[in-house]
Amino acid sequence: HMEENSYVEMEMVQIKGVDSTDRVTNAELAAGAKLIVRERLLTHGTQSAVSTYVVDLNGDDASTDLVSRSVAKDQSIQTFNSKINGNAECDAIIMDDAKIIAVPGLTANNIDAALIHEAAIGKIAGEQIIKLMTLGLTEEEAEAQIVNGFLK
Repeated sequence: HMEENSYVEMEMVQIKGVDSTDRVTNAELAAGAKLIVRERLLTHGTQSAVSTYVVDLNGDDASTDLVSRSVAKDQSIQTFNSKINGNAECDAIIMDDAKIIAVPGLTANNIDAALIHEAAIGKIAGEQIIKLMTLGLTEEEAEAQIVNGFLK
């Protein structure tokens, strides 16, 4: 549980030597709180490593940055599960009462696989709308231009 405007930085490291791990991290962030997680894993043999992160951004401007860097050798298996719930004002473009759910999933089963996934969800910045309105667009026209540009 992170209080308003608090900051936590976590470093999770597993470099060989552990046969099986199942790490679960749950976090609830109040307004302005920031959680940074850097995870580094190296598994080999038949080791398994599971990392699960569930982060609830419950206050305005709460944020998290989860990064996992891993190397899996031999027959080892690693699983990284993350779920970030933006329950307050947060940064896809969300309009009106809509919801966006991003479910990242990558499975690398070949040594030559190169996979990248990035998900970003947010709102249209008010200053973007104001700038376009000063150029003569209505608020609705400005919003439409921003959405059109985002989708191109």
